[in-house]
Amino acid sequence: MNGKIVGMTEKPTGKARMPEQDIAKGIAILLVLALHTLTLKRSVYLVCGGIFGFIMPFFFFMAGYNHRPGRYTYRQIIKRRAKQILAPFFTYSIAITLIAGAYYMIAQHNTFGQVAQTYLTLLLTRPVATSLGIEYISGLFSCIMMFWFIEMLFSATLIFYAVADYALEKAPRLISVSAGLIVVTMIFAHFDLHLPFYLAEAPAIAAIMLLGAAFGQRGLLARHAGTSVIVANSVVGYAGFLTLAAMFQGSGLIVGGSLWNNTLREWCVPLTAFFAIAGSYAFVHFSRCLTKFRLLSRVLSWCGNNSMKLLFLHGIVQLFLCVILGMEPFRMSFSSQINDYRTFYLLALEIAVTVLIIHVIGFTRKRIHN
Repeated sequence: MNGKIVGMTEKPTGKARMPEQDIAKGIAILLVLALHTLTLKRSVYLVCGGIFGFIMPFFFFMAGYNHRPGRYTYRQIIKRRAKQILAPFFTYSIAITLIAGAYYMIAQHNTFGQVAQTYLTLLLTRPVATSLGIEYISGLFSCIMMFWFIEMLFSATLIFYAVADYALEKAPRLISVSAGLIVVTMIFAHFDLHLPFYLAEAPAIAAIMLLGAAFGQRGLLARHAGTSVIVANSVVGYAGFLTLAAMFQGSGLIVGGSLWNNTLREWCVPLTAFFAIAGSYAFVHFSRCLTKFRLLSRVLSWCGNNSMKLLFLHGIVQLFLCVILGMEPFRMSFSSQINDYRTFYLLALEIAVTVLIIHVIGFTRKRIHN
């Protein structure tokens, strides 16, 4: 995730940023875009979820990885994070809501009030909005639904930076603080209590960030370990992830901002934390292998460095591409009985157009600043 946009990571003092981090994030964001676009059989989704279900926990894990204690005061870091996370969140979410909302007002005769309520649903989260009786436009909500990630990240950031320096000083503190944060969210999950701004999920996400920071502090994703040790740890960790993913089929996977489901409830929370560790460890070390392929690694690194822009823009790009192509927008489905192979072409076109828009935005900003 690009530090210029949301500052999800801090560059370690005196250490070069590992290129495999950006490659891994590039692969991960492309998988997220595929999930939001492709219409495949439910069985295919279950298999893909079993293989890549750690992707969203991975983003949170890596958000904490490059943290180094003592660099800023709590007030300084939250001020920086508010500027780096919230400013793009509101800029992009409001702009996309107005553009897509105008389409729905013209094409489907929705009212401005319905558009405003849809945006309010985004801010409050869908479960809270539903409990309050707020009605929203489902198509418009699909354009901005992926912004939940930024809300959850910022809420977790408030907790993470309050405890990170203290917890990282000693291993017992790390264990007790991480466990305590996970238990807090487990309590919310047990009673199925949802709070605005993902405050119920934030403690567990902060714990995942804290675990990522612990790995970063000890350099556990770096190259210094022997190859055989890395391979053995990666195989064991990923095998553990696959085993639990197969056993619980979808539990412990963060989907659309939901950290727990109606089956396992609170036990989804520690599963998610385990997935973040086991999946991220193997994933980053696998991505290191791709650094040997220069062109591929450059493309994936670019995607990783612009992952937030890709996430922000692809929904509205998909909407208008579907309108132009005469396809039903937002074909993401977990219960489809068919494979719609047209959505593969849609995904390729969606990525190409989104990349073009990102370059145009970047070029325009440079011209304005110059």
